[in-house]
Amino acid sequence: MTKRQALIHSAVLIFLVVFPLGSDHLFSVFYVSLVTRVFIYGIMVLGFDLLGGYAGMISYGHAMFFGTGGYVAAMLLKNVTGWLWFPLLAAAVACGLLAYVVGWLSVRIRHIYFVFLTFAFAQFFFVTANTWEFIGGETGLAGVPKPILLPGVDLAGKMGFYYFSLLFLALGYLLARIIVGSPFGRILVGIRENEERTQFLGYDTNRVIRKIFVISGVYGGIAGVLMATHNSFCSPMLYHPSVSGEVIIMSLLGGLGTLVGPLIGAAVMIFLSDTISSLFANAWLGIMGAIFALCVLYTPQGLVGILQKLKTRKAAKVSHDAA
Repeated sequence: MTKRQALIHSAVLIFLVVFPLGSDHLFSVFYVSLVTRVFIYGIMVLGFDLLGGYAGMISYGHAMFFGTGGYVAAMLLKNVTGWLWFPLLAAAVACGLLAYVVGWLSVRIRHIYFVFLTFAFAQFFFVTANTWEFIGGETGLAGVPKPILLPGVDLAGKMGFYYFSLLFLALGYLLARIIVGSPFGRILVGIRENEERTQFLGYDTNRVIRKIFVISGVYGGIAGVLMATHNSFCSPMLYHPSVSGEVIIMSLLGGLGTLVGPLIGAAVMIFLSDTISSLFANAWLGIMGAIFALCVLYTPQGLVGILQKLKTRKAAKVSHDAA
């Protein structure tokens, strides 16, 4: 990371820390909840980008981790303990184990076959969640209590949940940066660019993909925990295929394989959806679909790709003028 990038990241973090202080004065407290939702989806798209953007394995089944994390935490918070840490750890372990099993069965195939196999697994969980009365069936689990962090400290307030979600997003981003900058991350890029050559170098590519699939699944599970506790409700919609589709769209919109891009894509998509749905209640889905289709057609590298092109053109212009 360059010094300029570090300064930009620091400025963004400072802005996000002070952002809630303007609620009820400069804007509605609703936007604090909306940005919290961006943080939660941001955690999930970070995990997806490690798998899809760096390893080149596009999954259409990340909703299975999102929903599993949410349901495991919700069941434990309602029936076992009001403390956050055990449900959070249990959800992360459950999603890691689930990702290991699904990954072991799925990573033997590539391209569109991998996409549809992960979709099939996610669809199985969606149907199960809709029909299994033990976890509430199609009505879901209502009344999920706000978890306790420390004695006398809980996540009942919007501000507390905002900062807690921001902390997890920051830690998730830092971990993702460490992964992509490590030798393991370079192997992932090698698999994406030329898997056969990576195998010739002596790497077990299936094993490497399984590892990153597990890490990606844990990211999705933690995001699911935060979503279920943020809403105080857990429903089968966490498993819905549209969730997996949203993750893919966010990542493509922002720019796959950049980490920052999918976060930008998540923010743009969530704020754009909220704005357009409030203006065009009956047609907003069609408008959103048209916008994303145009983005994919004309900006295949995402918003980060556009910024990089503008930066390159500016640098070329400066060099030309200097010459």
